[in-house]
Amino acid sequence: MPSGSDGWTEEARLLAGDRLRRTRVQQRLSIRQIAELSKISKTSVLQVESGRSSRRSTYLKVAEAMGLHLDRLVQPGSAEEVPYAIHRAEDDTWFDLADFGEGPLPQSAQSDPQAREKLARDSGVSPLNILGSRLERGRIKPTLLELYGPSAVRSHAGEEHVFVLAGQATVSVGGSELFLEAGESITFWSSEPHFYAPQEGSPLPVRLLSVRVDS
Repeated sequence: MPSGSDGWTEEARLLAGDRLRRTRVQQRLSIRQIAELSKISKTSVLQVESGRSSRRSTYLKVAEAMGLHLDRLVQPGSAEEVPYAIHRAEDDTWFDLADFGEGPLPQSAQSDPQAREKLARDSGVSPLNILGSRLERGRIKPTLLELYGPSAVRSHAGEEHVFVLAGQATVSVGGSELFLEAGESITFWSSEPHFYAPQEGSPLPVRLLSVRVDS
């Protein structure tokens, strides 16, 4: 695979970036906090986590900020890598869909659905649980969404599959509004502007399982 000026391959960058992102989420650190600890920009942190940064020194700064050894992160056959990933109930960590880079929601909203509902109604957040059942080098990114109102409009690379777990949802993709009941699902190119919302009269929260595959 192509390598940068410091000899790092694309595979090494992607592997290190994914493991750094997973560790940041597990440590409940925001993009902003890592940027401050690493003394780099938030954009640089995002580039590291996606494997787009070509400078090994930048990965090293992010790793050191979380107390990690960079060389161990880029060993595909390391003992820490297992062929599966599990998310347990105690692993739940809720963020705001529109601003998850700023870190988790307040502690009161982590275990109390009523606190999340109040926060959603008062501040317009869309609670997002980034599930830990992601393979070390996998491309599938599952999340759980709770909707109390319309989410922010988003677009990003890749494909997205959304399954309605509870309630009735409206999923808008590229200007088309699709209406889904519990047990129904939709797959779309996530580069199209899209958002989610409860249908009028639906019990709240509407719960969605979103599975994203980056291109």
